[in-house]
Amino acid sequence: MDTAYIVLIALCIVFVPLWFWVWRNPEKAERYHLNKYGPAIMIRTHLGMKAMDRLARYKRFWRAFGLLSKVLSLVLLCLMLYMLIIAIMNLPAALASSSSIGIRYALAIPGFNPMLPLSYGVLALCVAMVVHEMGHGIQTRANGAKVDSTGLLYAVVPVGAFVEPNEEEMKKQPRRVQMDMYTAGISVNTVLAVICMALMVFSFSAVSTEHGDDVGVFSVDGGSPMYEAGIPVSSLITAIYDEDGNPIDYTTRSVSTSVFFVIADHDRTFDPMSTYTVEYLYHDTTETITGVQLGAFIQAVVKDGPAHSAGMKAGELLYSLTTSEGEYRIGTWDDFNRFMEGTVPGEAVTVTTATVAKEGYPAVRNSYEVVLGQKGDIGYLGISTDDSGLRMMTPNVLKEMAVNPFYNCEAPIDYVKGLFSYLSGPFNGMDPMPNATEWWYDVPLGSVFWVIMSCLYWIFWLDLLLAITNALPAYPFDGGYIFAGGTSWLLEKLRIGDEERRKAMTESIARSVSTIALFMFILVFVAVII
Repeated sequence: MDTAYIVLIALCIVFVPLWFWVWRNPEKAERYHLNKYGPAIMIRTHLGMKAMDRLARYKRFWRAFGLLSKVLSLVLLCLMLYMLIIAIMNLPAALASSSSIGIRYALAIPGFNPMLPLSYGVLALCVAMVVHEMGHGIQTRANGAKVDSTGLLYAVVPVGAFVEPNEEEMKKQPRRVQMDMYTAGISVNTVLAVICMALMVFSFSAVSTEHGDDVGVFSVDGGSPMYEAGIPVSSLITAIYDEDGNPIDYTTRSVSTSVFFVIADHDRTFDPMSTYTVEYLYHDTTETITGVQLGAFIQAVVKDGPAHSAGMKAGELLYSLTTSEGEYRIGTWDDFNRFMEGTVPGEAVTVTTATVAKEGYPAVRNSYEVVLGQKGDIGYLGISTDDSGLRMMTPNVLKEMAVNPFYNCEAPIDYVKGLFSYLSGPFNGMDPMPNATEWWYDVPLGSVFWVIMSCLYWIFWLDLLLAITNALPAYPFDGGYIFAGGTSWLLEKLRIGDEERRKAMTESIARSVSTIALFMFILVFVAVII
């Protein structure tokens, strides 16, 4: 059994008896400041209350901050709903792919989750939770209401901190005060995330590199020619030679967050049935690899797509594509992309591939007859490719990506997708820069610089993630109460019914939306871990 699951089972063994004891002995548990809270245990304290009182003295500031909080929370609530709807729409494809991230990746527990380093993760998680709850507490005190306690929610692992305003006093407060309090946690997390991002951008202005536009190896596909050749991740490709020792004249093309080869002479593109010599720089040492196949490597074949129906398989190299107009040789991703842009749906294409040569098994060709599907106005083959099994980028591109969530964004929807893509950076080893590529750059303070950047990155990442998650319009998330308050305000402006009827309608609508949103959230969460 996976060690992570053993640790999780051990934590459950500790938590479950404690939860039952608190549930069955509430009076005794309260002496130790423990209270039941659904599936969790509340550990009540008075930590931070004096600090809240000191900061709450600036009432005009917090009144203005309350307006900003409502705007930010509304934006993030819409973003959270967008994420949920997109996730639900993609659920059938995700389930059909039989791929999952597993429970370790789904739980944001530093050390347990492979993405979250123990040291930086614990620091960032503590900062995010404390700042979030301090925001609630300060707004409560700034509006003259009491805070009864602060504390921690414990359910197998710590799942959150809390600030507990006096319930009777909060009920008497006008809706503006209640909304300021509910939105404060989301907004302070967002503001702190923006501050951390600004500090990273400012710090990265001092980063330089002498390898700016060199082609860097960011990752290597298993089973690809470059994987078989043993090229190391983070190496910089400096030259490519054909079998006669002649240099290949190539440039690069940047698409989204990757870089691809472009051969200057299209009649002399890479031939996957030939071999090449690749020269690369790795930690200031120049190395060469001989006998390397190069070409457009088929990473994946879409299930039930045209290529899959024709019998094509991942793990081979494209050799040529032939139509009624003749044969088109394919040596790079760019060649393949240019060809597909000139196709039409329903067009018949003969696809010739080359196998990856291995010791004792030379490369051989295979042919497939494919009828292209439709992707907009052009043909669709149903494969994904890259150059020889490499995901490449230049040091300049990677530097920009490290601190710019909106890199290469143009349309408004691109900015939303760019933000979510940036938040998935830890899956690609970004924090904000993969450790393997740090040697590409000259930085002040040496390794200390990267420690500081990692602290800022993880605080940014977890604060923004906590803010977006809490914007879910479902109880007990802050977004549930924000949605209810917004619904009440809207019904009042529309003058629907008397006050009692509006309250009943607000509660009914908020409960219904909360149930649907929570169901969607749990459905997506379960789907990604099974």
